[in-house]
This record gives sequence, structure tokens and C-alpha cells, in this order.
Amino acid sequence: MATDLLKFAPSFYGMTMVPKEIWREYGYALLCIAGSDGDVSDPELEWLIIDLAESLHVDEEIIGDWEEFEYEEADLEEIFFSFRHASFANFNKLLIYDAIRMSSADGDYAEEEKESVAQACKILQVSREALVSIEALVDIEQAAHKLRLTVL
Repeated sequence: MATDLLKFAPSFYGMTMVPKEIWREYGYALLCIAGSDGDVSDPELEWLIIDLAESLHVDEEIIGDWEEFEYEEADLEEIFFSFRHASFANFNKLLIYDAIRMSSADGDYAEEEKESVAQACKILQVSREALVSIEALVDIEQAAHKLRLTVL
């Protein structure tokens, strides 16, 4: 059913239609990881509900669910199992990429967040080498953003 799908930026994520429920769970997973340091900071939450949600055209209903989600009580492995992450090519790596971007949004990619990302990699079967590459990619993107702000 078309109303159960979200259409979004295929040039960035490499997919065009994803069931809405997957984005709900995707956001829950990101909240669990970013909150593993004890707090989802305002910049981290803004990254999720503004930056990511707007780029993916996420429904207000899902954003509301993200804002009310009790990440402290959630089980990351259960969340991953619930949205069958393996059904989309590269979905696991995209989730790790977004988890690092969200966790870094406040300027502090805390040790607890890094440990939670590493745990997510184990659950999602993303290799250590891939994790290091994804972290380097995020670092490069952040440096390019800072440079753009400085130059322009």
C-alpha cells in the first residue's frame, strides 16, 4: 500500500521506497545509540527530527513517536530484529553511518556512544573495517562542513 511507504532521496540512500514502520524503528535505534551516554542532547535530537526527518520526508506522526520514545528502556537488539534490517542492501551500514552522524551532532562522539555503535555493528554484522571507514567518512564530512563555513 503506497501510504505505508516513504519516498525519499534515492541518490543519497540508494533506495526509493521504504515502509514507514522501518523509519520509525530506524529512529528508535538511532535514539538508543545516541542516548547511550545518558542523554540525547538537543543537537542530536534536532539532527534526527529536523535534518534526517526533513531529508526523508518523515511523517509528523513518526517524528512525534521519536520525540516520545523512551530510549533508556529500549533493547537495541530487539529494535534491530523488529525491522528486519537485512531486507535492504547496505541498510546496516547506513544505520551505522547515521548513528555516528547523530551521536556526533553535539560535537561529542562520546565513548559510550562509540561502544554502542560497536555493539550495533556486531548485531548488524558490520565489520570493524567498515566501521572505521564509516567513522572516517563522517570525520571528513564534518571537516568539509567546517571548511565551507570558514571559506564561504
